[in-house]
Amino acid sequence: MGLSKEEKDLFFELWFSVLAHANRQLRVVPGITQPKDVIDKPKENLAKIRDALLEHPKLLESFVSENPKLTPEQQAIVLGWRGWIPGEFLVIRSLKPYAVLMTTKEPAHLYGVVPLRSSFEEVLGWRPVPIWIKTLLLPFREQITYDGLIMTYSVHFGPGIRSSLNESYNKLKEHEGIIEQLTDSSGQPQMRTSLDRQKPRKPAPDWRPVVAEIVAQAEKMRQADTKAQSAAFGLLRAAAVLAQSTLTEPSAREEQFKILRQADNALIRLEKLLR
Repeated sequence: MGLSKEEKDLFFELWFSVLAHANRQLRVVPGITQPKDVIDKPKENLAKIRDALLEHPKLLESFVSENPKLTPEQQAIVLGWRGWIPGEFLVIRSLKPYAVLMTTKEPAHLYGVVPLRSSFEEVLGWRPVPIWIKTLLLPFREQITYDGLIMTYSVHFGPGIRSSLNESYNKLKEHEGIIEQLTDSSGQPQMRTSLDRQKPRKPAPDWRPVVAEIVAQAEKMRQADTKAQSAAFGLLRAAAVLAQSTLTEPSAREEQFKILRQADNALIRLEKLLR
């Protein structure tokens, strides 16, 4: 999806104005005093101004106070940038509404970042994810975008690391969700994640009596005509006991891993017998 043309124009108008204001105050790069001076300047120069701005966040407030013609929404957008998130990220997914960036430092978080001029695939040269980058995340109209500057690192991720990153992504998405918003329409901090959009799930039925009966019946299934049947019954008992443990003692992870290993052993025995 990305930002609309109107949103892109508004973003760059405000961001370039803020960079010009910061450079007038800090004198980082000669010759940049007006927003138009920012256009088409080398990215290295813009990065220097941006980094200096990050060290002087109060310049956002002084920019707003020195520009009384800003609309309330424009003021909220600029002041909302106090919630910026600079750093290094992994572009780990490319979804329809945004790219998902994962922080490289703990505690890890996922951010849904909307592209500016181009899709992230175009910006990053259609490289396969994950891609290690450095950028600045900025809240914008109850979304998250970036400052237009991305530095990429030539890092190769092997199968093991890719698998670990995918596991981390899935866990974060399930338990915390993808952070899609950092501020509200007034520029005040307000976080919203992908989990907030989900409809409340209906509570599951109480399966404990049913599973308890399955466990009781599986315990009786000790006699079998073949070794394969015996191994299958062992797998059934272990699976039933594991299901019962997750229902009655959901936090007993150590015990559940022990039962899971029993089930895994039973499955291996059964596979050998069926070959």
